[in-house]
Amino acid sequence: MLFNILNKLNFDGTLKIVDHKNKIHIFGNSNPIVQIRLVSKSIERKLFLNPSLHIGEAYMNKDLIIEQGSIEQLIDLVTNCYDDFISNNNFYKFYEYLSSIFMPLQQINKLVNSKKNVAHHYDIDENLYKLFLDKDMQYSCAYFHNQNISLDQAQKDKKQHIIKKLKINENMKVLDIGCGWGGMAIEIAKTTGAKVKGITLSENQFKTASDRAQQEGLSDKVTFSLQDYRNENEKYDRIVSVGMFEHVGVKYFKTYLKKTNDILKDNGVFLLHTIGQRGKPTATSPWIRKYIFPGGYIPSLSEVMKETQNLNINVTDIEILRLHYAHTLSHWYKNVIENKDKIIKMFDERFFRMWEFYLLASKYSFVNMGNVVFQIQISKNINNLPLTRNYIYN
Repeated sequence: MLFNILNKLNFDGTLKIVDHKNKIHIFGNSNPIVQIRLVSKSIERKLFLNPSLHIGEAYMNKDLIIEQGSIEQLIDLVTNCYDDFISNNNFYKFYEYLSSIFMPLQQINKLVNSKKNVAHHYDIDENLYKLFLDKDMQYSCAYFHNQNISLDQAQKDKKQHIIKKLKINENMKVLDIGCGWGGMAIEIAKTTGAKVKGITLSENQFKTASDRAQQEGLSDKVTFSLQDYRNENEKYDRIVSVGMFEHVGVKYFKTYLKKTNDILKDNGVFLLHTIGQRGKPTATSPWIRKYIFPGGYIPSLSEVMKETQNLNINVTDIEILRLHYAHTLSHWYKNVIENKDKIIKMFDERFFRMWEFYLLASKYSFVNMGNVVFQIQISKNINNLPLTRNYIYN
């Protein structure tokens, strides 16, 4: 059944599959050429039933072996015809429909669950992140003025772009929700002189961020707290949240947006930076949900706008960063490959293959599958910022 469906697809390249009986099946007729081996009838059946889950698992477990080409070329080929695969597979189409119905149950992010879900990803060995992120450990989309810019510079440019967009000055009080390892909060304090509070649910990130603020002599300007955003009750001139909204869960969008709006002062502005779906809402990949981000969800713009409308919140600017995250992930993947031996020694080969698949699947979700990054600017009052975007770029 799997091979019958693959025969109907338009491949931008050639996919050769050696089945468990050693028979070669060829799909497409152009370059690049990728050849894989499926080691059992069971994995062939699983790939037909649920490719979103099992192609990643098969690569991790060596049930899928690359014999020609690379795993990156395979993921590019597969993601490029993924929608075509769904439209030709009625069984999987029905699975996707059921998954969308039960989507809220996949994101149970109550207070206790949120901390557990965050720990699954962020409280593993911090040395892993030091091996592939930039020097400031920004684990979110960088901002590339062109593709030749280094990762370090692109991440600094991202932080500066957000600071300018928020029009922060030294008299302001700023909240950073989901502050990571503290880079954004520290950059705000150093650049503007504002007082910044960063909050996170990751114990590793909290400790590292606190240590960094002390080492840089910024303890009077920057503080960090191990807490959930729902427990924050102080008022702020500015709020920033970068790469955290993906962990909120669709059931909690209203709670999140109401809380951030409630704790903004009358002159307040909030910048929400999040991965988003360009199209209609769809459920999170079951592989990503199981292995990488339990409780995670990529919002569509319509879902966010629905809640801002219901809450009568002023959305004052939306910028869509298209391929910036694909470029960011290319840098991360290159760094992971260069540190392959260290990562395997730190964990094991299966973990390395999982991380490799995660970064590449993420990259090609931006290249081929409609993911983008939204920067949504929200203002407590309609006249809190200049009338044009000139203030950001001058």
